[in-house]
Amino acid sequence: MRGLLYQAFLWMHRANFALRKLLFQAYLSTRKAKLAGADLSFLDLSGANLRGANLHEATLIRADLSKANLRDATMVGADLSGARLQGADLTGARLTAANVTMAQLSQAKALKGAVLPDGRVYVGEGDGATVAGFQERSDGLAAALPEAAGPAGRDLRGQNLRGADLQGADLAGAGLRGADLRGADLARADLRGADLFGAVLDGASLMRADLRGADLIAARLQGADLREANLKGALVTGRQLARASSLQEAIMPDGRLHD
Repeated sequence: MRGLLYQAFLWMHRANFALRKLLFQAYLSTRKAKLAGADLSFLDLSGANLRGANLHEATLIRADLSKANLRDATMVGADLSGARLQGADLTGARLTAANVTMAQLSQAKALKGAVLPDGRVYVGEGDGATVAGFQERSDGLAAALPEAAGPAGRDLRGQNLRGADLQGADLAGAGLRGADLRGADLARADLRGADLFGAVLDGASLMRADLRGADLIAARLQGADLREANLKGALVTGRQLARASSLQEAIMPDGRLHD
């Protein structure tokens, strides 16, 4: 009799745990657009539907994300240390600057179109991919800049533009990856969708610059002036922005107005 009661107790305990897990995952699914910066460490999120979730800079240390739906999720700067990704769908996910290993990512069910921590895009087998399935990001930036912008050409990757006068320049979509822009004057510049991955912007003036959708991952912003800049949708971490000299009245990546 005791054995039967013990078995019934275990069954009820497991059923209760399974129900709580189901309800919690349903709750997360309704709030998936508001998980930026959330601490979800050690949670069992296996099989959770987090498609399109905003997990920008979220902490997911040792979280169980096996078989989770993370298609098109924004996981820029997220900490996935020790997280389980077996069978997870990461198609189109943005993992730029995320703390995650290739060993972890290799366990995912799908990665096609995902932006990896180093900025490369996983294109998958049979799509012109390299042996490892990766290729460098290509933004097709070839149009000439207006003369007022100074440098000729939108592909300015790795260029020395230190102290350059680029006030009001049309640099929308420009390739400025790794460029040296220390002390440059980019006040009121149009940098929408610009590739500024790893660029050095220490001491640069970005006052009232339009940086919507720009890629600023790994960019240096020490002492940069971002007053009244529009950073809505930009790929940049809070740690980077904390190094700027001013963010007064800037529109932050999440659309909030900085005090």
